[in-house]
Formats: sequence, C-alpha cells, structure tokens
Amino acid sequence: MKTTCPIVLAHGICPFDRLLNPFVPSNGPHEERFQYFHHIPGALRAHGYEVFYARVAWAASCDRRAHDLFEQIRLFTRDFKRRQRIHLIAHSMGGLDARNMIHRYRLEDRVASLTTIGTPHLGTSLADWGTRSLGWVLSAGSAFGLDLSGFHDLTRAACARMNRRLAAFEEQCGVRYQTVAGARPYELIRPIFKPSFRLIQREEGENDGLVALRSAVWNPRYLFRRIDADHLNMIGWWGRRDAFRGLNRNTFRENMNRLYLDIADGLGD
Repeated sequence: MKTTCPIVLAHGICPFDRLLNPFVPSNGPHEERFQYFHHIPGALRAHGYEVFYARVAWAASCDRRAHDLFEQIRLFTRDFKRRQRIHLIAHSMGGLDARNMIHRYRLEDRVASLTTIGTPHLGTSLADWGTRSLGWVLSAGSAFGLDLSGFHDLTRAACARMNRRLAAFEEQCGVRYQTVAGARPYELIRPIFKPSFRLIQREEGENDGLVALRSAVWNPRYLFRRIDADHLNMIGWWGRRDAFRGLNRNTFRENMNRLYLDIADGLGD
C-alpha cells in the first residue's frame, strides 16, 4: 500500500544547489532543474507522494544540522498536528543528521522510516585527511563566523562515537532504517572525485568518490540496494562518464527516479 505520510528529503554537507540558483524556491515549480535532488521530487509527486525538501546549515555540526532538520520538519507538519508521521530519505551527511535528530528529539513515533543514500555511517577517510591537512582552513572559517565543524563530524572517530551513542536506541526504537550504497570503478568516476576516490580506495576500498561502500552500507541487514553510482549520481546528477555505460541523460534519469520510487513504494504507513 502506498504511504500517505509525507516524504522529507535531506541534503548532504554542502548543498550546492544554493550556488546554482539561490533565487529558485526550494519547493517551487523550477526545482527540477536546480535542486540538489535532481528531478527526484517531481518524479515522486507525479506518482502521488507528498514531498518536502529540508534545508539545514551549510557544513555546520551534526548537532546544529539535526536541530535545523527538526525545525524544518515541524514547519512542514505544522508541529505534527497536520501530519503525524513522516518518512525521511537522506543523502550523505543528511543521514547522520537524521539519525542524530531522531535520537536527540525522541522522534521514534514521528519518523516511520529513514532511508540513507551514500551516507558515511562509519565516517570517511577523506574527512580524516581533510581535518588533518586542512584544519587551518576550518579554523579560519570559524574566525570569520563560519561554522565548518561538520567536517569533523564526518571523521571515522566521530562517527564511531556517534554509533556507540545511538546503538541501543536504534535497536529498539521501531524506526525502519534502510540504506542505499554506491560504488564505481576508477575509470567511471567523474574527474572531480578522482583524487578523493584514490585516497578512500587505499584506506577503505570500494567507494563512490566520497564515501566508502562499507561505510554507506553501515549494517548489512539495513541494506536496501547497492548501485553502480558515484556520490552525485545517487541524487540524480548525470555525468559524461555515464555515457560510457550507454546511459544518456534521459535513461539515467529514468533509472534514478525508479530507485527513489522503489524506495517510496516499499515504505507503507
């Protein structure tokens, strides 16, 4: 049975759609071309789902972003008076924000499910390297009033601490957790991800250019699907490397929309 609960989409650490076109409303009619989840909200709505796109602080701490996500959901649901329960689909760091939010605000009766897409549940060696090598950049950002602490929350040590803190709650809370994980061979990774792909491959093995496969899988019993995709593919963004697999833009879009529809069709209430 198709769910009657709304679906809330949660973005990753750096929602680049704000740079692409900051003047397009996040839930407006032009979102298909410019939104982070590329063409995905429209595909879900066309099949009868109610969909919202949450916006949280750029690169801020997981705690700050969890609070922002909670406030966004309260807005969408009219403080859960209009809509009593929701489903969450979260990409990358958005999955960590969502897990943190559910636990921190005890939303097990309000969040029916959380599906994470390419989320570094075990952290990422890229964040380990970045905080070691570029820590001065993060500190400089703080000096100018920019909260960039989210990069520290993506390290493997930080995620290990979070997993220990949430483990008992997540085992018994009743929220349905499921994951989608992606990986690609080096030759099919888009150029911008090639350096990070090599770094992660050396440390953690198969990856999507930013997140290792095993980190995205998290717990094998939560795995919904493993896909041949890089980190941007998983939110609907086609790349020229996809043409090497015989996927033009339209075919690729159909495949990615189908993934999200398969997720939505299986949610129930």
